[in-house]
Amino acid sequence: MNVTIKREQANSAIQIARYGVIILSLVCMSSRLAQADDATDDICKTAGQGIRLHIDGTYGGYPFSVLREAVLDGVACPSSALQVQAFETIAAPPPHMRITLMRPLGQGRQGTISAMLYAQGRFVIGERMSLSSFSRTQSPSSVKADINLVTTNLWNDLAARVTHNKPIIPQ
Repeated sequence: MNVTIKREQANSAIQIARYGVIILSLVCMSSRLAQADDATDDICKTAGQGIRLHIDGTYGGYPFSVLREAVLDGVACPSSALQVQAFETIAAPPPHMRITLMRPLGQGRQGTISAMLYAQGRFVIGERMSLSSFSRTQSPSSVKADINLVTTNLWNDLAARVTHNKPIIPQ
């Protein structure tokens, strides 16, 4: 009887250790997949001092470097006179933009993209949308049009604040 209890305790300890290792492995792997890249990229150098771009997210198991290239190729900079005027009011020091793209593993799975602009230590404006049906089924390079659309919408909404005499940085 005493031996049986010790075996049950040993089996329980082994099961706990196995599950603990599995859970620890999953936590470490998932935090690595979702980890933002600490590096920033300078974009839109023609507008003021440019923008510091932070990219994070995952795209269906593709390496982060592939996602980063797609974002860099797809991002839109302020181009119209109103967009540039709005940008110049927040251009010093250079603002930061964070683009987050999430697309779960699997064909046809829904994904999202968001772009947020920060200036002078404060949130300025953000845009969020679902990935297009084309982007949901293709490689990360197919998401360039969605990235361009969300950043163009961001600049248009920022320019609308100038048109409506609203503050560029919300109070």
